[in-house]
Amino acid sequence: MKKIIVLTGIFTFLVCIKISAQNIEIPFKNLKILNGSTHAHSIFSYSHGKHLKRDNEFEKGNEEMLIDSLFLSRPNNKKLKENWNSFQGLPEKHYEEAKKAKFDFYFVTDHSMEVPFFPNSSNSAAWAIARKQAENASSKDFTAFMGVEHSENDSSNGRGHFNVIGSSAYINAIRPEIDIPYFYNWLKENPKNLKTGNPVVVTFNHPDKKQYNNWAYRDEEITKIITLLEIINNRKSKYEGFINALDKGWKVSPVAGLDNHNFTDISKAQARTFVLVENNTPKDILTAMRKRRTYASFDKNLECRYSVNDSIMGSNIPESDTYNLKNFINDPDTNEESDKITKIDIITGKGKIIKSINTKDLKHKNYLNISVKNQELENYLFIQIWDNSKTIDSEIHEPVAWLAPVWISK
Repeated sequence: MKKIIVLTGIFTFLVCIKISAQNIEIPFKNLKILNGSTHAHSIFSYSHGKHLKRDNEFEKGNEEMLIDSLFLSRPNNKKLKENWNSFQGLPEKHYEEAKKAKFDFYFVTDHSMEVPFFPNSSNSAAWAIARKQAENASSKDFTAFMGVEHSENDSSNGRGHFNVIGSSAYINAIRPEIDIPYFYNWLKENPKNLKTGNPVVVTFNHPDKKQYNNWAYRDEEITKIITLLEIINNRKSKYEGFINALDKGWKVSPVAGLDNHNFTDISKAQARTFVLVENNTPKDILTAMRKRRTYASFDKNLECRYSVNDSIMGSNIPESDTYNLKNFINDPDTNEESDKITKIDIITGKGKIIKSINTKDLKHKNYLNISVKNQELENYLFIQIWDNSKTIDSEIHEPVAWLAPVWISK
């Protein structure tokens, strides 16, 4: 059965939506859905985290001043908790716990400016050890990555953190003159891992609305390299940053990072990055992330995918009079009322919701055909999903997942 829904009010003359709830073929069902985390810190990140005691000096934000003293005097430094080694852990311990928690992949992204990584990758024992541990932890069912978080905190040309995954090198974000434009130029010169040939993947981390100098310095070349944005950081969403980045022309797909400075939080974590891939290999995962085939969810087993005019989420498509969306959404926890899908929004530029599907007929497993005709549609659209749950740390009811946009060439 098909229904024609014409929006009333201000959108009447702009949009015509047709919804079909009949069963349809799952878009790109040959691709697997893998779950993981794109942001974590091991023992090699000293400057802040749960391994440190909190006192007034630390609360004032002076942690960076103590990096050297922490490195040189540990484990006897009085600022360290007595049991710091029991929960911070080497990268290999993180991978071990991630496997137990049924992650398909896991990124360790220690700060590039930390003392163990000084002065650079060519002579850092910590970097060599960490990369070897990632290699040893990987198998046909689990892929471990070692990357860095490039943390730019002191530049007049903008502040913000980035994860760099799959690179054979890194640079220290707090060295003189290494600002965001410098970092972007460095990325352009290092788009692939020199050893493996795999693409390098870069993520905007926990962005505020106007971070990175209000999303400045973008060009087409860097837009092809920075393809991900951390819309979920630990237990908090960064939705406003996501929308502003898209409106500024960045083509980024949502991911979720635990941003844990310990391995003890891994088993408790519910948020996940999901990626649509052919196989669980470093090359396939990094390639899919460069193609923006991701979504982020507060629910660790929510299965999603959609296509627009038969192009998969994350794609760039030509302008058309009609955009046909084929959607598949499945939550396997059929006995959990909190996991019941309650609403699906289609969103375009400036966060404008052009259609909400809110009906008691939505089930745990949904196949939806949605056709959108809209002369005022902006140059992208994406889907956000709601369920009955609330955020872990608050009573705020917000979406449970955000899916990769599709960009429209106009």
